[in-house]
Amino acid sequence: MPAPRARTPLARARYRASQFVHGLRPHLSAAEVAEARGRLSAEEFRLFLHAEPRDRRHSMDLYRLLQSEGASEAALVAALVHDTGKGRLATWHRVAFVILNAAAPGLSRRVEREGAGWRGALWRLRHHGALGAALLEAAGSDPRVVEIVRGHTGTPPPGDDEIARF
Repeated sequence: MPAPRARTPLARARYRASQFVHGLRPHLSAAEVAEARGRLSAEEFRLFLHAEPRDRRHSMDLYRLLQSEGASEAALVAALVHDTGKGRLATWHRVAFVILNAAAPGLSRRVEREGAGWRGALWRLRHHGALGAALLEAAGSDPRVVEIVRGHTGTPPPGDDEIARF
């Protein structure tokens, strides 16, 4: 489920609440897993499987949306692997990240630290686009897939509607 482009507080709150509820039962069917396997290279599929179940569910939902809109092959692959840089996270890490960034973005950035522990989890959430892009680059992914994944957590380059859809 992609984030709404409207940045009103109510729209963001609705999106985050929906995201949380959908993450409680993040099952993928065998057919969905097979479809991902058919779309991704062996290394990309390994990264997809290594992602947390809620991130795989979210990625499949985004993939389906982009597929229905006739997105490019690179965008479809990127949809399936765009969150691979997050690593393992507890639910409370995700909740804390969202709340801190909404309430006190400066504080959030000050407590994040590269490494292990809860500070490392918050840091990974902020930088997961770049981390995932590095993993995909090492896996030999198409450069455009790497570019989309790298760009999806920041401000998209002007005129790059493909990255802006993430």
